[in-house]
Amino acid sequence: MTDNRASMLAHIKAHWAAGGQIWGLFWLRDRIPLGELAQELLLVWETSEAEEWINRLE
Repeated sequence: MTDNRASMLAHIKAHWAAGGQIWGLFWLRDRIPLGELAQELLLVWETSEAEEWINRLE
């Protein structure tokens, strides 16, 4: 999870170019209530498998 929209994408692209992978990345909205964030993450966790998120940006 990150709210860094300024430089994170460049870091990920460099990581991918070097042959790396990530377990998925969630971009956080500014000022999302913590309870709402927790509910959304729980829903993802309950309805998907970790392998489905490899190299995904959401």
